[in-house]
Amino acid sequence: MESTNKKEIFDALSGSPRNVVVVSHTSPDGDALGSALAMQSLLIGLGHCATVILPDSFPDYYAWLPGIDEAIIAEEYPEKVKTVIDAADLQIIVDMNALKRAQQLESLLKAVDVQRILIDHHIFPEDIFDLTFSDITASSTSELVYEFIDEFRPDLMNLSMAECIYTGIVTDTGNFFHGNLTARTFNITAKLIEKGVDVIRINQLVYNTFSENRLRLLGYSISERMRVLPDKKSAYIFLTADDLKRFGHTEGDTEGIVNYGLSLKGIHISVLFLEKPEFIKLSLRSEGDINVNLIASKYFNGGGHKNASGAHFYGSMEEAINVLLKALDEL
Repeated sequence: MESTNKKEIFDALSGSPRNVVVVSHTSPDGDALGSALAMQSLLIGLGHCATVILPDSFPDYYAWLPGIDEAIIAEEYPEKVKTVIDAADLQIIVDMNALKRAQQLESLLKAVDVQRILIDHHIFPEDIFDLTFSDITASSTSELVYEFIDEFRPDLMNLSMAECIYTGIVTDTGNFFHGNLTARTFNITAKLIEKGVDVIRINQLVYNTFSENRLRLLGYSISERMRVLPDKKSAYIFLTADDLKRFGHTEGDTEGIVNYGLSLKGIHISVLFLEKPEFIKLSLRSEGDINVNLIASKYFNGGGHKNASGAHFYGSMEEAINVLLKALDEL
């Protein structure tokens, strides 16, 4: 399903120079970063002033991304972020369907009366955007950013943009393992390679630069914290605050752990629980026609995609796990 104002969006970007903020969600992943940085590069190429703003920090294995050093982290520079948002006359929101996913930035973004554009691939986009390019059949928001650039200004596509877009696609599909993998995804990837993207180098940077602590945390998660429910064709992994502290957890260390449950024969649903200071963070993954978005939305007030969703649970770890077990019983 597609909701698109692509031509209107391009028209909005084709006039006199504008002051633009490009914003994505909290705990930014490869797609959030890749789509935001690629859009920033496009905007600069079109003659605009563009700044990427992120609610909080990103994993260090994305620190090589072109342009990321110029992104402003709201958690670290709240006053600077407010100044930049207040001065902007256009907001471009990428890879999140609602401003609440930017957490503390939501109120700052809503406080100014400016044009707001959405580019995203999640279901049920919030009705707060003036123009929208939304397609839930896309593998990633980065795929949509590529299509937008390729349709209107392919001459501006450069290697740095291509690397950001590839990173978004490869990470949001779990290295082409899950999600909306279609012929267009691989066609776009081929075109990015033609632009000079070194997929081996990027895959090495993203997937094979673990710290010792991260690798040990992964081993502990599987050996000590994974529970398998063969009768429900499900598995879950839970990590307490003490677990995370023990292994010196930093942002991104748990990314991908949820997928290991799906490596088990006969298991089609995998869930990861992380104990955060204010809530339990859930990541849900599934295979085939099993829709974990229904579990995330109905039982945890979360959401995302059919095979990949997330949520925050405000309660104890035990309570969160019990809600999951109830959901699996009723599935």
